[in-house]
Amino acid sequence: MSTLYLSDLDGTLFTTKKNLSERTVSLLTECIEAGAQFAVATARMPYGCDYRLKELPLHTPSILTNGVFIYDFNTKSYLSTKTMDTSSVHAVLDAFQKLDTGVFLYILEENEIRIFYNREDMASQTQYYSDRALECCKSVEYLSDLSSVVKKDSVFYLACTDTEEKLKPIHDAIADIPGISCAYYLNIYNGLYCIEIFSDRATKKHALLELKEMLGCDEVVVFGDNLNDLSMFEVADRCYAVENSLDVVKEQATKIIPGCDEDGVALFLHEEILGNGK
Repeated sequence: MSTLYLSDLDGTLFTTKKNLSERTVSLLTECIEAGAQFAVATARMPYGCDYRLKELPLHTPSILTNGVFIYDFNTKSYLSTKTMDTSSVHAVLDAFQKLDTGVFLYILEENEIRIFYNREDMASQTQYYSDRALECCKSVEYLSDLSSVVKKDSVFYLACTDTEEKLKPIHDAIADIPGISCAYYLNIYNGLYCIEIFSDRATKKHALLELKEMLGCDEVVVFGDNLNDLSMFEVADRCYAVENSLDVVKEQATKIIPGCDEDGVALFLHEEILGNGK
């Protein structure tokens, strides 16, 4: 039986220091070299995780940006991309304009990401205007009229961070726009709110099913810790929550395994695939 193993990154495979431990790298490498189909499923952009995963020989395509992409780390290519309809993007941009709030707009063009923003002071939003984005994306640039770059099958993401007072009206204004999903949450690291907008077809669940079909796997086993992992739990054959997971995630899991700082995922896989731990 062919099995696909999919692990979330932050809080699951990554330690609380947001990296891979040496033991996890060693154990997973042995598993992959033994033939295991192992991949990751994360909310991160490609450039937000590729350098953190470079020590792993990832041969199986992975799910990135919460299901927006199925991505091949070896060839640095996007095998599947869930973009938004142009009418939906224009409706979102209209809402931001009416409420006088800036936004970052992400497009995929010839296998490269370009980022545009429409307020010059948004360069201070390092959550989106990061050094890594500047280094890896084709361009990160100011453009007062974002609608001018909206083309069919190109826009996959819009985002910004600000106060709750500024972003709650945006969230309410776009709630009924067809074809989009919206993540709205408090960033615990800086105390500001974030809003992230993407296709309603972009979920880890939908991407998992697409990847399973792409690879022809008989079984899917997933690992997670947070709410955005629950959609994968719904369709996985087995699902495991690390010890540091939210309670609601643990309740849906097949079993609880050791936490992200105890190499729980890697230890589980090494035992299942090679029959021994370290």
